[in-house]
Amino acid sequence: MKRILPVFFIFSVFITGSYWSAYSNVGSIIYFYNPETNINNFATLKTAFDTYLVNHGGYYFQPFDSRENFEAVIKEKKGDIYLLSSWHLKALQQKNVPLKIALVGTSKGNTMQRKVLSTKKDIADVTMLKNTVVAGAGSEEYIHSVLKQILGKEQEALLKDIKILIVPKDIDAIMAVGFGMASAAISAESGLDKLAMINPNQFRELHSLGFSEKDYLLVAATLKKPEQQEAELLEVLRKMSEADAGGENLKLLGIDGWRAMQ
Repeated sequence: MKRILPVFFIFSVFITGSYWSAYSNVGSIIYFYNPETNINNFATLKTAFDTYLVNHGGYYFQPFDSRENFEAVIKEKKGDIYLLSSWHLKALQQKNVPLKIALVGTSKGNTMQRKVLSTKKDIADVTMLKNTVVAGAGSEEYIHSVLKQILGKEQEALLKDIKILIVPKDIDAIMAVGFGMASAAISAESGLDKLAMINPNQFRELHSLGFSEKDYLLVAATLKKPEQQEAELLEVLRKMSEADAGGENLKLLGIDGWRAMQ
């Protein structure tokens, strides 16, 4: 079930299209959609970023919980900044959408991550996942694609017999295995590190059946070479971690900084 965005103007962007006229006299806008996470409170996210960005150049932040609406914005706009997962970026590039990465999110100095398929030790190999539940944070499409990559062509047929349980965060997916709500979990390696700290006993009960390829964390992309306003906004983003308020906002996106692409 999709969440309803609790944002004061959200209905105009989804229904009437009058959103554009509402922002006709403001600076560049950051559009955000990430199928790898489930954000519970879009109002908090938008308010936090708008408050920060307005004070750093008159910019605004627009989050989406719908892939279709986010992609519709990209098709209609020629400027501005788009925050999205590298998985989604690749999918759009395959459709000949000319998005190019300007900034890459960082977490503890890393710009890349890989996903892990974790189970309790009584599940010895992936063939035992038939007719089981796999928990993960993000959209079902995204989790399905990660599973497909991890399982490989040899075990791809298993996908039709696996149910997906959507949870808010990576740690929830892993905990779901411990509590018996799921047989396996898809999470970033950092999620397992977190479990090892908060519940080492549960962590020791798990083992890894497979890993995805490494990919970038959240990216900031543009449709064309940034003009002055977009370039200035990218610089505001890049420097967010230098301010306490900016750093707290980045945590809402699951990162702690930005690194410019060379």
